[in-house]
Amino acid sequence: MSQPFKDIRVIDLTHVLAGPFATYQFALLGADVIKVENPKNPDCARGRGGNTAQNKKMLGMNYQVQGGNKRAISIDLKTSQGQSIF
Repeated sequence: MSQPFKDIRVIDLTHVLAGPFATYQFALLGADVIKVENPKNPDCARGRGGNTAQNKKMLGMNYQVQGGNKRAISIDLKTSQGQSIF
């Protein structure tokens, strides 16, 4: 499979649907996508999907599908430590 974005890094600060889907497309095309989430308020898609047990674990199918081929980190960007890591 062609990977036209293999030398590109995408920092994914999106949530819910459109943004995560767009960055998922970059990941499929070879980009190094890093999903950044707030530890106190993670992506609400984590709790959505057809499996209630997975939703309760914050591993809802909606989140898993759009999280494919991405790395992830939880950072509080409102703190100086989180900003430094970012």
